[in-house]
Amino acid sequence: MKIISGFPKKIVEYAHALEHLADHLPNDVKRVLLVTGENSWQATKEIIQPALSREERIFERVVVATYPTQKLIDAFSSVVREQQLDAVIGVGGGRVCDVAKAVANETSSFLMAIPTIAATNAAFRKNSILYEENGAYAGGNQNASTADVLLIDTAIIGAAPRRYLIAGMIDSVSRSVDTRPYTIDSDNFVLAFIHQNAQLATDYLLKISERYAEGELSEAELAQAVDAIINVVGVAGAKSKGRMYRGVTHPLHNELTKLVHHPDILHGEIIAFTTLVQLLLEGSDYEWYLRFLRNLKFHFDIDTLGLADEETIQILAHHFVAHFTEEVAFFITDLSEERVVAAIKEAKQILVTEVFSDGGN
Repeated sequence: MKIISGFPKKIVEYAHALEHLADHLPNDVKRVLLVTGENSWQATKEIIQPALSREERIFERVVVATYPTQKLIDAFSSVVREQQLDAVIGVGGGRVCDVAKAVANETSSFLMAIPTIAATNAAFRKNSILYEENGAYAGGNQNASTADVLLIDTAIIGAAPRRYLIAGMIDSVSRSVDTRPYTIDSDNFVLAFIHQNAQLATDYLLKISERYAEGELSEAELAQAVDAIINVVGVAGAKSKGRMYRGVTHPLHNELTKLVHHPDILHGEIIAFTTLVQLLLEGSDYEWYLRFLRNLKFHFDIDTLGLADEETIQILAHHFVAHFTEEVAFFITDLSEERVVAAIKEAKQILVTEVFSDGGN
């Protein structure tokens, strides 16, 4: 049996860890490419600049202002080569970290990943999720290794807008829904490991969801929530037998991005919808999931999904059934375009009437 695991070589996680980032760079790293977003740079520049200058390190900063594309990765990789830079540091959300990972991979550079939000576990995992310039999912870039250092500053993440952590909690909970079907009637240890890590994170996030929405989390609880989203779910996704265990939620998300541009909606917000679609297609209980979303006071404009017209729903259902029937047939035995269309419509209606109408803001 072939087992593949990919974990960051070093994980540094505590409040104000960013102030000490230079302590975690090799002594021979003197010239650095900083890959940032505009917001992440504004949130961290007053810390990063003096931290690097104290060690007389020089940095060149590039900005991820759009989707992570191969074109962007190639351009930033050229900067590393032309300026003979020693390391890549990604400072930002999932898009920034995915670009930084791919650039470090293409240039064989030391990589430090610094997530400034906890909307995904991108900083932990090895692969980079790439998109076309219009936001359509383009596949994964299978990088050779994970970050040399994953630096998580819980104070920075805690200061970010609440929307990002909520999206990360939703995305993390979806992984237990994704992976559960693969453990049915299976005694495979790796599958159990993957699902139980995802379930461990889910159990904790469900427990704290109501208090988080009311702003009552302690510093320790926030740190554990961040740990669950980035590291615990990251471990679940990093260990495999050479395949992905993704259920319906992420494939349906990916197919939707190929049909509709979503500039104003987060990955985890779309995943809230596709997770509910999976639960409906399975015929599983979903009341627990709705309570979780209501506890978070989760809300977004349902029209931003781009599924207001019958034609788009039909096309999405057709694409999903055409590409993923074989992958999910073992737990959704009677999959059809009609069933997917019905589940999409029902999931939209449930979110609007049973979640968004319940005080979401």
